[in-house]
This record gives sequence, C-alpha cells and structure tokens, in this order.
Amino acid sequence: MAAKVVACFRGHDWRRNTDLIALRRQGYTPYTRMFDPSFRPKPMRITPRSESREALTALSLVLAANCDYSPDSEYMFEVMMPVEELARRMGVLHVYESGRKAYDILLNALRVLEQLDYVVVHRDKDSDTGQNKPMRIFLTETCFTSRGMTVENVRAWLHKYRQWAVASGVAESMRQKYERHQLKMARLGISIDSHHALKNRLKKIKRWVVSPELRAEKERVQEDLGAVLDEQARKLRQLRAGKSNNRYESAWRRWVSGGGCTYAAQLRMENVVKAEHPLLHSTDPEQYYRLLLESAGITL
Repeated sequence: MAAKVVACFRGHDWRRNTDLIALRRQGYTPYTRMFDPSFRPKPMRITPRSESREALTALSLVLAANCDYSPDSEYMFEVMMPVEELARRMGVLHVYESGRKAYDILLNALRVLEQLDYVVVHRDKDSDTGQNKPMRIFLTETCFTSRGMTVENVRAWLHKYRQWAVASGVAESMRQKYERHQLKMARLGISIDSHHALKNRLKKIKRWVVSPELRAEKERVQEDLGAVLDEQARKLRQLRAGKSNNRYESAWRRWVSGGGCTYAAQLRMENVVKAEHPLLHSTDPEQYYRLLLESAGITL
C-alpha cells in the first residue's frame, strides 16, 4: 500500500498543482505567524522554486512511507513517526552544539501541505522544549485525489491491503502497534478528545475511505457474531430450563427435609432404586427421583 502511494507522490509535478497555484496566488501563512491576527499573506509568483518543490516532495514521500493504512484503526492515515525522525529521514534535521534541534524546512513544507488541506496537524506543547510543535499528523482524502488517485483506487488498495494483512497474519501485530502508539500519546499527555472539530474531520476522512466492501464484510462478521451469540443464549436458556425443571428432585428433598422419613429409611430406598437402575441417577435424575417418590408412596 505504501509503495503504491509513494509511487504516485514521487511522480507528482508541483508546478501543475492547481491547489498550490491557488494558494500561492493568495499567499502563505508561515507556521510562525499562524496565530498572529495582524499578519496578511502576500501573493507570490505561481511557480514555486525548485527548493520548495523538493521539500514538498521529500516530505510527502516520508509521510506516505510511514503512514498507517489499516482500515481498522480509529483514525485513518496517521503518520506513525515523531516529527524529529521525519526531519531526520528527509535529511533536514540540524542539531546545534547546545543540543537544540531545528528542522524549519520540514515545518515550512508541512505548513504548506496543511494549508492545501493535504494533511491535518495536531499541535501540542512538547514536554522537553516547552514549545508547540506537530505531534500527530494525518493525511486527508485530498492528499490522494490531488495526486491523480481516485476514491475507488484507494478503497480497492485498502481492501486488498486488509485481506493481505489477515491472510499473512500481521493484522494482529498492526493492531498492537497502533495500540502502542495510542498509549505513547497518552503517556505524553497528547489527547484529541477535546478537539471536536479535529475529531469530526478525521471521522470524515474514514467515512470517505472505508469501501462498501469493507462495510459489507464488517456487517457479515457482525451478523455471524450475532448468530453465535444467539445460539449460545438459546443453549443457556435450555440449560436453565433443564435446571429449573427438577420438580421430582425438589419434591423428594422437601419430603425428606420435612421429616417424611428417617435418614436410614432414605438411604435404604435410594439403595433399592440404585440397585434396580444402576445408572439412572446420573443419566436421568428426574426419573430416579420419581421412582424414589413412588417407593415412598408419594405421587405428583
């Protein structure tokens, strides 16, 4: 799946990207001025420079190669890698002698993709530096359709990807990897539960990408599971009914506990019935207690 997406991203020509052309006509808003209400973007020339195109291509390839494509994940197309490692793989991570890390080229390119609505970025405060930086990155449906991929292509690829994961036995490991990522985000205190607009956007992406075949397969699994649960419930009801339908045993025990006979007489009658019918008390308990009641002269 990643190879198909990377191949489409690698052959993309940013000079012909209509979304980028429209954005450059309007002007960029850099990540350093995102929350500056006084900033007014300035129009730029339509064709981006070669360095900008290379940065956008390199970032797109890294995001595509490290994206989670499992349709079973809660949110689709999350990039499962810290932003510093993304910068390292792009080759734009600079570490100063003081230990401070800088990757402005990545941040600028990521901001462009965000304004193009190709990615959704959740920023939060880094516990180490105390600065806001991208913590979770998600690819959007526009990221795929802008590179020439249709909805049907992506859905078919994802359907085959999931079938391959199940057949090869890696579906469980992918689910565990996603759960570890979720736990890591929780340990870092990064949560999107209170960001309702972000959650709605991510749910919209998943609704767009989950194919009818996957939904039908999920419904079939749910129906099969429901049938199994119904069968288990039916057997449980029969078992309870069998346990509750023990009126001869209950009558015998009530008669004995009520002083109907002595303990010696009770043992004598039980031994007589067991001698005549050796396995009856285990194969058909109700018939066994009925014979005991008859031997005691009690009829129900």
